[in-house]
Amino acid sequence: MNENALKSATIAGERVIHGFTASKQAVAEALQDGQATVKHFIKRTRRTTEDLLDDAAHNIKRFPVGSVAVAFGVGTMVGVLVSRVGRR
Repeated sequence: MNENALKSATIAGERVIHGFTASKQAVAEALQDGQATVKHFIKRTRRTTEDLLDDAAHNIKRFPVGSVAVAFGVGTMVGVLVSRVGRR
């Protein structure tokens, strides 16, 4: 009876170790997938930002007066909002 209990305990211990190993591998794979996704997202965001800045520079060169007018209008609105918030 003692040998059967020892064999059962050994088999149960091996199952636990196998489960931990499988869990560890699954977590490692999930982390690697997450890192790859984040790197891809960062690259895509960087490209998009560069494209937007290039487009903005192109539009400023193409429409300089309109760009100054828009910048002045946005600056005026921000100034009005800041002054109203400062009064409260």
